[in-house]
Amino acid sequence: MRLLSIPILLFPGAALALVPPDYKEPTTKYLAELELGMQYNSGNTNSSNFNTRGKLVYDIENARQELVLRGYFASDNKETSAEQYQIQYQVDYKLQGTRYLFGRADLLWDRFGAFEKQHTLSSGYGFTPLDIKNTKLSLEVGAGFRYNQANLSNSATPEQNRKDEEAILRLASKFEHRLMEYTSFNADANVEYGQSNTIANLNLSYRNQLWADLALKIGMDIKYTDQVPEGTKHNDVISTVNLLYTIR
Repeated sequence: MRLLSIPILLFPGAALALVPPDYKEPTTKYLAELELGMQYNSGNTNSSNFNTRGKLVYDIENARQELVLRGYFASDNKETSAEQYQIQYQVDYKLQGTRYLFGRADLLWDRFGAFEKQHTLSSGYGFTPLDIKNTKLSLEVGAGFRYNQANLSNSATPEQNRKDEEAILRLASKFEHRLMEYTSFNADANVEYGQSNTIANLNLSYRNQLWADLALKIGMDIKYTDQVPEGTKHNDVISTVNLLYTIR
């Protein structure tokens, strides 16, 4: 049995046949996910990278709460090249039909990004215009407040403002689609408009169920910042290949 598990990990598509045909996802108020991905190289090149993500959902009749924790780290034999941590929390208060009111906190620390800190608090209105068997789409509009602390370590003009605070308008969409019985695709996008800066995020992920609660997940996080400190780039892209375990 142990020998059979090796080709399952190497060829995820083959795992579809090993999922019990009568398997159904159980219904529960709680949902937890844990992702983990890492790589280590030695020899002529010594490098390592590590990323993890945890998600906790509590969904009841009148409200839904979601907490997401993320971490990214990369280094070689000389120095650290990436270090980022993020906390996201959102609570949705359900209204009649598919409408809801939300409150959200998004806290980001990025040691090597254009901004060392970006903290956003927002609230607003959301609704789900599409929710059928295999596809779900939610849209949100809200307003809030954002705190930015720029990374000026590479800037030729360190006298520019390091910190700023501003009101924002936030637009967001959440798309979920089940491609086949055990594969799914998700796309979450949001744009924050502020007087001094506009930030857009796009998170894409593809998930293939390997066995019951274990899945292979391929993800890409794309971030665009309109105004960045001198010496830094507008775009940040993080690509991941992780194993994901779901706890219900």
